[in-house]
Amino acid sequence: MKFGYVLTAGALAVGGIAVASLAVVKQIVRTDAPRREPLRVIAVDDVAAPRAVTLPSNAATRAPGQYAIWFDSGRGYAQLGRIIAVNGVASLVTREVTSSRGTPLRAGRSARWSGVVPSLATDVGLPFTAVTVPTALGPAPAYRFDAASDRPPASMWAIHIHGQGATRAGPLRGVPVAHRAGLSSLVVSYRNDHEAPSSRDRKSMLGQTEWRDVDAALNYAMAHGAENIILVGWSMGAMIALQLTRSSRHRERIAGLCLIAPVTDWRSTILAAGRRARVPAFVTHLAMRVLGSPLSRRATGLQESIGLSNLDWITNGADLHVPTLVLHSSGDRSVPIAMSRAFADAHKELVELVELPAAPHTLEWNRSPERWEATFSDWLHRLKPLPEEKDERRTPLPR
Repeated sequence: MKFGYVLTAGALAVGGIAVASLAVVKQIVRTDAPRREPLRVIAVDDVAAPRAVTLPSNAATRAPGQYAIWFDSGRGYAQLGRIIAVNGVASLVTREVTSSRGTPLRAGRSARWSGVVPSLATDVGLPFTAVTVPTALGPAPAYRFDAASDRPPASMWAIHIHGQGATRAGPLRGVPVAHRAGLSSLVVSYRNDHEAPSSRDRKSMLGQTEWRDVDAALNYAMAHGAENIILVGWSMGAMIALQLTRSSRHRERIAGLCLIAPVTDWRSTILAAGRRARVPAFVTHLAMRVLGSPLSRRATGLQESIGLSNLDWITNGADLHVPTLVLHSSGDRSVPIAMSRAFADAHKELVELVELPAAPHTLEWNRSPERWEATFSDWLHRLKPLPEEKDERRTPLPR
């Protein structure tokens, strides 16, 4: 959750408190992600091994792990690996280029930094099928990755749910782990994410209505052989997963949740975003009241008011009933890790919180891919020991 600007005292004086609160509401329910500041590609070395690209040095480009850049207005993409060199005097960093596609990478191009690795289903390296999930608003596209053909048909499926302002590309990071554990995967879209059909208001409802489209994906999975479901939710996708455990027609088939940088309470998330953007607290509180008021729908453009108390799984989540793994980082400024700690404390018997090395929001995998995957894999095996890998020393997670 990011507010795209800072409301100053002058703005409040000119526009008034009501206008300022509506501006905050607009940021809360936006369905696109704020654009990152562009980077200039300084140099490209296509001769040496490995290939390398030199970029301006900043906290993002110096971060350990795997990342990507988009360039030439989105027509080019390069996946970046380890740091080769840092030039502190010139404030430059050189990183390995592990793969690229589209427009050739050249010096002078404008690029944007990204944590979406891989960015296409074809980059995962596993067979997949592009399918559609029938929803109340129309067909929603999804990627289906079937379990390995040399194993019995998978009775457990993983459904991967992206966050606010994101697309199906983001959750692809978790598909290989689920595949190695013998699960089939469905990577879904939902209303207003610019891939699935839109609602009339084209606004984010913070998970309050989006869960219905993912419930249709559970229905698809059940119709194609799934008996149990693991929900893998990223950021707001975690809230959608939690809502499904409460409201889905298939909630008894949900065997576990893996939540990455999860929004578990929208009020706390919005307040934290307001503080970070230096919005006066009373304006943020008013914006939340506006979200929940049926009388404000004309002003906000929302089809229905948003009940933030129902989107609080820290104080109002007593009905959580499935084993839950939380992967989060203290480096997350968008969804503070204090929320995940409070969520874990509120559900001690069910929630396992693993704090990963410092990384920005939803970039835990990028920063520490080996540890991220090993943690998720171990949890899956404890939840569902595979016949050929069953280890009597492992104990199932609590149900």
